[in-house]
Amino acid sequence: MKTPHFSHVTLRDCQSLAEGESSEHLLGKLQLADFFENLGGVVEMEVWLPEIKQRPDLVVSFDNVKIAVEFQCAPITAQRVSERTRGFETLGMDVVWALGPTYQRKKLQQATWAKFARMRDGRLQVAFWRPKKQRVEWQEWWRLDCRNRVREQDAGDPYRQLLKLQQLVTQRSEVSRRWQKQLYRQGRSLVGMPWICHRLQAMPGGARASQWELSLGVLLALEKGPKTVGQLQAVLMKCAWFKFGATEKPAIVGLWLSRLIAEWQAEGVITQDDNRVWLNQMADWYADYQHKLSVLD
Repeated sequence: MKTPHFSHVTLRDCQSLAEGESSEHLLGKLQLADFFENLGGVVEMEVWLPEIKQRPDLVVSFDNVKIAVEFQCAPITAQRVSERTRGFETLGMDVVWALGPTYQRKKLQQATWAKFARMRDGRLQVAFWRPKKQRVEWQEWWRLDCRNRVREQDAGDPYRQLLKLQQLVTQRSEVSRRWQKQLYRQGRSLVGMPWICHRLQAMPGGARASQWELSLGVLLALEKGPKTVGQLQAVLMKCAWFKFGATEKPAIVGLWLSRLIAEWQAEGVITQDDNRVWLNQMADWYADYQHKLSVLD
């Protein structure tokens, strides 16, 4: 027997609206209740969870699996998203943050994606409630250097990436000066870093740093000798990432690293045996911009 979700109640009569809830938020919750019931779930609205002192918009049960569904329309901090998510997870509940129309009327910044992104089927995704389609849609978050949100199958332009890197060095940006200082001691230049550090395939989102920075950090670590996956992840954890809310940072960093390892293995750059990773051979560094560019011709 399904728990009533009150879809017959008018917005004017609903007590939640009188308590300050917007009509858009209330209607979205009712629509979400219908959506999950049509999938075979048992839906409860505004259930008080005394153990964590939280009240999710919906609790959806599929057999023995309980999901806390938060229909988000108003602004909220990443810290608050994190606190609420961790609370639900302590009760063994999965969590879905479904973004409402207010978030869909504008182009979302990466910091907003980071608040609500969840690991789903091994991918970093954000859920949106589409009122006109009456369904929840999951969008994946992928990135390339020079492009903040792309599709998984999109590819980067090596000429554009190299030009962008050259411009960073010429403009003496903070990030380029930091890397140049480190590489100068090795007799190298930032522009001359190996082509394998340029991300020409889409990578999972989440990093505030450029994709080449993450790759370069991993490469320099491996040049010093074999590393465990945990050691490489520790290198990436020191890089700049967005502030996450619905997912723990190590999970997102680990996802990015696993993608890089799979790509470099396929290209024969590295070998992974159980938990250890090492370079098959030292990658080629280039003397200058023109020398590096000539390799593409």
